[in-house]
Amino acid sequence: MSYALGSRIKELRTIRKVSQEQMADVLETTRQRYSRIENGQVDISYVMIKKIANYLGVPTSEITSAEEEKKELITFFREKSASRNVVDCVARIEEILKTFNAHEKLYFQMRMRDGYVD
Repeated sequence: MSYALGSRIKELRTIRKVSQEQMADVLETTRQRYSRIENGQVDISYVMIKKIANYLGVPTSEITSAEEEKKELITFFREKSASRNVVDCVARIEEILKTFNAHEKLYFQMRMRDGYVD
């Protein structure tokens, strides 16, 4: 399961002031397993997503749309750590990856232009 999906579930749960224990009871699972769902460590079925949505009073699309959203890497680390050093390091890594990706695209465009097909 993706971290984005679990993060959205946690966000909706905390807004509605519902505990992890309450959600675990709704899903007929343990609080520990439910915690792993929110942390993106275990898969979740559509049936479970539907149960969560019904209990929280939201459409399932409000949960599943998290998969379609593109959060930047830095956003995930901000959520997990308040350390400025970690945030700065991740921001730099993200910048390097974006630059690398741009160069990679340019490289393949030039190869195609010159008639080289991989």
